[in-house]
Amino acid sequence: MGDLWVRGGTLVGGGPACAGTGDLLIRDGGIAQIGERLRASRGATELPAAGLYVAPGFIDLHVHGGEGADFSHGDPDAARKIVAFHARHGTTGLLASIVPGPIEGMRQAIAATAGVPGVLGVHLEGPFLNPEKAGALDPQWFLPPSRKAFHKLVAGFEPQVKVVTLAPELPQALDLIAEIQAMGAVPAIGHTAATYDEVRAAVGRGARHLTHLGNAMSGLHHRAPGAVVAALESSTTLELIADGVHLHPAVIRLLVGLLRGRGELHRLCLVTDATAAAGMPNGTYRLGDQEVHLQGGEVRRGDGTLAGSAFTLDAEVRNAIRFADLSLEEAIPFASANPARVLGIAHTRGALAVGTRADLVLLGLDLSVWATVYGGGVVFHRDGASPTQTGDPLLA
Repeated sequence: MGDLWVRGGTLVGGGPACAGTGDLLIRDGGIAQIGERLRASRGATELPAAGLYVAPGFIDLHVHGGEGADFSHGDPDAARKIVAFHARHGTTGLLASIVPGPIEGMRQAIAATAGVPGVLGVHLEGPFLNPEKAGALDPQWFLPPSRKAFHKLVAGFEPQVKVVTLAPELPQALDLIAEIQAMGAVPAIGHTAATYDEVRAAVGRGARHLTHLGNAMSGLHHRAPGAVVAALESSTTLELIADGVHLHPAVIRLLVGLLRGRGELHRLCLVTDATAAAGMPNGTYRLGDQEVHLQGGEVRRGDGTLAGSAFTLDAEVRNAIRFADLSLEEAIPFASANPARVLGIAHTRGALAVGTRADLVLLGLDLSVWATVYGGGVVFHRDGASPTQTGDPLLA
């Protein structure tokens, strides 16, 4: 792959040292130079970006599917299809979120993501969850926390598992948090009826992430502050689904205002919780072994329970800006640098900086996606023709 010259864009998401109009020179899949009016090497491919914003590629910590496909079904071709769909919306890295099912079926789903470009690892959303807060997941597959069951699930796949969501109030859950940490994954709290004190205890034992804040968890009451308040008072990172359905815009505005005042906007991560219905017309789809229905932009089970979303991260960035009166410079890290920190990869992804991987998204003035660059190659271009689109595996 030759050099790529991203020329004349407005750079965002790189901090004060990388702001204003400038060029990026990409070599060997990484950002080699950033500056004004750079001189590209002979034979470099130019990607004009005048009138566009150039930002780090989006990272989504919670994706079940897209364009009719579901990660939990254990099909490598489906996994590639999901990644390609989200790449067209600026996402250059994601966690394949797998829902509870038979252990062997979950293991097959993990295996199917191995080596798929754009999949940064797996998010196990269960099976150690509280049936009282099952949400759209099938509680018949929930398991009580145990080291034995956990290791049976992840054996041989330890490097792929990046986030594990569990309900910390269940017996032995606190001990399992230590096992998850020891494996190098992020222990996350979700699908939980935990009290304020139980969440604080879990955070004290190493839980450091909250799965889809406010959804499938104990709510906020003036005498029982629950999981949300306990998490806000801690240093955990927080997933926000900014589709206008999972969280009311006023709640997002309140959260952003609170954390901005405390200098803690780095804790907020936009996630889609996207299902197979994302990118599809109204109809019936599957989330794991559950039937879900897309109607009017919302994904629900037959009983009306919310069942993930049909959203993409570019739409959530636009919503976050609108709901919480954010600047673009404030909002971009919610979908790039912040999730990169959760995964411990902020030194290579999530920002515009020399030496980082060249995963980029080019946005129009309306913040629609014009182009997506993955590892230095243009894998999506709005005009349908990309100067370096030569069958990159992200869109294969």
